[in-house]
Amino acid sequence: MHKKETLRTLLKKLKESTGWKDKSDKEFEDFTQKLIERIIEEDLVDESLELLEGLDVDKDWKSLQARMSKGKLKKLYPKRILRYAAIFIGVVSLGIGYVWLSDNKNDVLLSDTDDMHVTLDTGSDRTLIESHGSHAVTLPSGETVAIHNGDTLIYGSNEEIKDFVYNELNIPNGKMFTLVLSDGTKIYLNSGTRIKFPVKFPEKGRREVLVYGEAYFDVTKDEERPFVVNSKEVEIEVLGTQFNLSSYDDQNEVATVLVEGSVSLSRSENSSDRILLKPGEKGAWNRDKGIIEVEEVDVSLHTGWVNGEVVFRNAPFTELLASLERTYNVKIENTNDSIVGQTFSARFNRNVEKIEDVLEALRIITPFEYEFVDGKKGKKKDVKIK
Repeated sequence: MHKKETLRTLLKKLKESTGWKDKSDKEFEDFTQKLIERIIEEDLVDESLELLEGLDVDKDWKSLQARMSKGKLKKLYPKRILRYAAIFIGVVSLGIGYVWLSDNKNDVLLSDTDDMHVTLDTGSDRTLIESHGSHAVTLPSGETVAIHNGDTLIYGSNEEIKDFVYNELNIPNGKMFTLVLSDGTKIYLNSGTRIKFPVKFPEKGRREVLVYGEAYFDVTKDEERPFVVNSKEVEIEVLGTQFNLSSYDDQNEVATVLVEGSVSLSRSENSSDRILLKPGEKGAWNRDKGIIEVEEVDVSLHTGWVNGEVVFRNAPFTELLASLERTYNVKIENTNDSIVGQTFSARFNRNVEKIEDVLEALRIITPFEYEFVDGKKGKKKDVKIK
């Protein structure tokens, strides 16, 4: 079926759903969630955005924009749209979900909550991204550039955007997130990760992003435009491939593990000296030695985090604790000097084991005592190892 015909079928379904006024918030969210899933599955995002341009609802749309743009720092909450035409825009063209509005009573200071929420910086606004519902992401100039759906942010081809604009996504400790760039490249982002990227890549030249933390890349192939990932010390260049990058500041190395395809690895300050990796190899910039080392590895040990796994192989205790802090969003204080120099090998799943389960398992390897104490402002529990 032609894309526009498919979209017309979905819109007809929306029109025929006249009982939406009487639905509960949960029923309404479930209904719109199914619609957005169909829009994405059928690759109808561009058609939906094109439809928005042709709708003669300027008055309603400008009113919505005015309310959405109030304030530099805001927390987004879903509210029922008052007019059916506005629902048509919000549900179909701007994410097939709730249009996210902001009232003064719901405004919060981002500094109090950015350690618990994913945040998106568009250059002029810094917005909290909730882990439920859907909404559109717009630039200060008014162009719609992306759709947020749950734990995923999807950028469109954005043909109408002429300026070169960067967005920045910050993933706090305890969270994971998925980002789809305008070229279709899919990126899984681990806890404590920050990525800066253009909302639209240039038609010629390199597709570049900047990453601090850990990310798994599934890069869309484009022989005319190499994909380049920059960290503080390392530059990775690819055409189309899958690989994992880990560049946390508290680790001794910046590591790239190649899953399939090929990548070239070089120091950021000396890109002429490149190393080509093969699938199954890890290339790592050793911060202590000041060199890039290459070795064959079990890829699953480095990429399992995408499915919630956290793996340690002869990891120093301090590195292990830093990883647990990111994974579970807790602060761990160690006052037991006897285990500082020890290394640990362990494997667990953040979706199954709680922090208590992990600590109990580690105690079997090396006995130690611990207790939970009140965290900052009582928002979370901290751990003290004795």
